[in-house]
Amino acid sequence: MRRLTTSLLLLAFWTLPAGAEARLMPADGSSESILIVRMSDGKTIYESHPKKALIPASVTKVLTSAAMLHYFKPATTLKTKFFITAPRTGETVPGPLFVKGDGDPMLVNEKLWQMAADLKNMGITKFEGDLVIDNSLFDNEERDRSRMDRADESDRAYDAPVTAFGVNFNTLPIVINPATRAGEPAKVNFDPYPLPGVPLHNKTQTVSGGENHLSAVRSTSNGDSSLVVNGTIGTQIPVAKVYRSMGDPLTESGELLRAFLLNAGITIKGKVRGGKVPATAKLLYTIDSYDIAYIVQGLNHFSNNYIADSLTKRLGAHLNDDASETGSLKNGVAGIEKFLRNEVGIKDKFEIHNGSGLDARNTFSAEQIVKVLLYMQKRMDLFPEYLASFPASGWTGTLRKRFKGEDVLDGMVRAKTGTLTQPVAVSSIAGYMGHPKHGMLAFAILNNGRTTTVAEFRKRQDLALKKIWEEL
Repeated sequence: MRRLTTSLLLLAFWTLPAGAEARLMPADGSSESILIVRMSDGKTIYESHPKKALIPASVTKVLTSAAMLHYFKPATTLKTKFFITAPRTGETVPGPLFVKGDGDPMLVNEKLWQMAADLKNMGITKFEGDLVIDNSLFDNEERDRSRMDRADESDRAYDAPVTAFGVNFNTLPIVINPATRAGEPAKVNFDPYPLPGVPLHNKTQTVSGGENHLSAVRSTSNGDSSLVVNGTIGTQIPVAKVYRSMGDPLTESGELLRAFLLNAGITIKGKVRGGKVPATAKLLYTIDSYDIAYIVQGLNHFSNNYIADSLTKRLGAHLNDDASETGSLKNGVAGIEKFLRNEVGIKDKFEIHNGSGLDARNTFSAEQIVKVLLYMQKRMDLFPEYLASFPASGWTGTLRKRFKGEDVLDGMVRAKTGTLTQPVAVSSIAGYMGHPKHGMLAFAILNNGRTTTVAEFRKRQDLALKKIWEEL
């Protein structure tokens, strides 16, 4: 291993203690685990506490996405299926419409629009029964401990509940347009269609100018949810859109599905309710998901926690041989751990409790993460899709604003980031880097601290990777 002595690189992470051979340690009392490896021969380019287990935050998704590609394969699709139990009579289906969720985490508006258009072209205009949502592929734990603090009230989107049938990442999009004159309430609606079964309260005001100061809060009590939009929007703002997590995903996803059907001229007479598809039901229609490779790209590019935990549950269902068991985070995490132990060959201790990294009990070392990166590089059947799933420095996803002004690194770092602010500040980054001398590098940099901010950790990481490019 080459011991770095470049003063600027040292300043990026730490100050050098007395003694040329002293162990390099952060000067601010924070903890770090760093490993940078040349992929052509496995040689260590730099290390600092590579075996130290720290909280990786969303760098956990480096491991989750690798496991998903391994188990499901890149071209696999998930299938949301629609069933009926009574034969059609002309344009009418006498009974209910059943929807069986398959854990597709990217079932979005365009998929529902095409489904509604296809049913319309099949000549259907009415279902006389209820809209029955079958979420039985997953267990009833819609929110693990990382989401529970936002179950009753939320002003965010990323804490959405996880269900086998979920639409738009189990979030509700709200579109806000200014009125034509200042002093009037803004126009507030669900996007793209109204949802009569979901209360939406408009407490906004239109003001002059080009700024908006809006807030939207979802409240849930006894299973019933409502959303309140407050604040002001300027007359010069063309449109504002916010997303909030669902409180009752079964009802709200069902109402969104009903709205798409209604827009296509198809009515459902009954209510939205939960239930299982009868064994005698006949398949009416199937929505194929995007392939797993594309879903994993969405997971890593945008660090989507809903995708991560939904795929983890889907993996639990996929690997479970006991038909009486359903997809759960516990079973999915066991599958990820099996992949890390049996396929990657990690033998030392680590902790993983969910696939997203929201759980601060997850702990891994830089060495363990780099082992996954090196393993995936050897998998020609998986590596092209795996590499493409990571954001590119200065270009895309969560790295779009990183390495700003560092033209030399534009697109040369393909990596996943991780951030938490509680119980300690966590900033991590792991992935691949093209190097002018060493070729492709695999690296992981994990920083945890109680006094150093996430922003400061990121500055150190960015400067360090730039210096590695320029001076190693």
